[in-house]
Amino acid sequence: MTPKRPPLNRRIFLKGVAGACLAAPFLSSVHEQWAKAQGVAATAPKRLVIFYTHNGCLTTRWFPTNENGAMQASDLKGTYLEPLSPYVNKLLMPRGFRSLNQYGSGQSIDPHDQACGSKLTCAYISTESNRYATAESLDHTIAKQINPGDKTPLVLSVGAPSTLIKEVISFSGPSQAFPSNVNPQSVYKLLSGVVMSGGGTTTGGTTGGGTMTQADYLVQRGKSVIDLVSDDLQTYKRLNMSKADQTRVDTWLSLLRDTETGMQDPAMVAACNAATQATLGITDAALTAASPTGMITAGNVLGPKGTADGDANLATSFTKGGDMMMNLMALAMTCDINRVLVFLYPGYVTYKWDGMMMTKEHHGLSHRTGDFTVGGNCYAGVVDMIAQIDTWLASKFTRLVQTFDSLPEGDGTLLDNTATMWLPELSDGAAHNLNNLPVLIAGSCGGYLKQGAIVNVEGKGTIGKGNSESSCQNGGTIGNTGSSGGNFPINKLYVTLMNAVGCKASDGGPVTQFGVFDGNKDTDGIKNPGEVTALKAS
Repeated sequence: MTPKRPPLNRRIFLKGVAGACLAAPFLSSVHEQWAKAQGVAATAPKRLVIFYTHNGCLTTRWFPTNENGAMQASDLKGTYLEPLSPYVNKLLMPRGFRSLNQYGSGQSIDPHDQACGSKLTCAYISTESNRYATAESLDHTIAKQINPGDKTPLVLSVGAPSTLIKEVISFSGPSQAFPSNVNPQSVYKLLSGVVMSGGGTTTGGTTGGGTMTQADYLVQRGKSVIDLVSDDLQTYKRLNMSKADQTRVDTWLSLLRDTETGMQDPAMVAACNAATQATLGITDAALTAASPTGMITAGNVLGPKGTADGDANLATSFTKGGDMMMNLMALAMTCDINRVLVFLYPGYVTYKWDGMMMTKEHHGLSHRTGDFTVGGNCYAGVVDMIAQIDTWLASKFTRLVQTFDSLPEGDGTLLDNTATMWLPELSDGAAHNLNNLPVLIAGSCGGYLKQGAIVNVEGKGTIGKGNSESSCQNGGTIGNTGSSGGNFPINKLYVTLMNAVGCKASDGGPVTQFGVFDGNKDTDGIKNPGEVTALKAS
């Protein structure tokens, strides 16, 4: 008589993800999904990059006249976005979004605190002195679902480090600020350990040298389920089971290994090397030059008054430092270290570089007065000064787009597999309005988003460019610089982006909601769920 096999140990079978992997061959639907996957080209990861700027802009010079339909290079002519004309077929401009909360409605708190704290949370901010957000921000919500290893986003900035609400938009939870990393050298240390040379060896970092196979690399990046639970698998395989079952398990493990390595684009892994790093100009000398070690003048509002050394270090951080941060972002994406990245240019600084010689800091200029004053007389030449800063920031977004688009990935480029979004703090800096936001997205996120298009998300009426130049051109008194159009809740844009990068709702279906509320009162909840189908490619 054949001895009766003991029952499978449920704890071993289900422990970790190994149980799910081993159960798969007994689930026909899963096996069919694997079969359908054979022969399908490897797909690059989908990513979200947020390029965040403070103090609004001259909306009259940012927006094209065209509000809906195909985007042409001619639409961008004469606007801040004209340098992006070569990429017009990879741009999506959603017109008509409003952030939470509008100043003076729902929650009356300093408009800059409110704009930063509510921008990526769609929730009220705390009434405590820190004014931090009362909810987790979008970047953390997405990172928890799609990041391959560390489940936090890569949040970068330039200038002096800060934990103040006026310069923090990322929150890992209620009242849990997630400040930006402002030092390119420290950012590089986070990345260098997984950069592979052409021969398959690691370069620098904490991993040291040594030969790396693709499987080794995947394990290091947290990709390989099989290797990470190998001990449990071997214990499971030693259980007394029939020869047929043993063969079935071995066959499934082989199939799973092939699928696991095959679904990671080998070209992408190969591109994570010293050659790509060199192409991006990431050298020890460049990192040193881009990472000031002395005091940085934070600005005339949030930090020390300008000094010769402080101003010079600030200029270095904003110019060489900002450019290096963009290169490091591209390297992190190429190596699939992080799929959610945020980059901020602080707003409380005096621009004294690249031909600009401002004597007033950006925030004060955005008020048109040169200081904290709201309303009153215009500062002489203020519109031209704001235009210089706006033009410089637009050139930096253009550089980011150029960098991502220069790196091949799959059938396209790094840009094509990413949604790279310019998201402003405010629309107009004097009005402090959060409706009619200047938002621009470069890249289709793997084909999910429409390209070469301007979309009126409200679907009706004329939104307009705002009134940024209605006064101050010839001195005088500050008038209404805001806008009445563009009041569609930004929650729906975030839901669209979450689905674009592959996030799922708790039931496994598409995401339909983000944030605490989408109106002016938190008690109203989400009144308008779902994504914006007009922004989708199909």
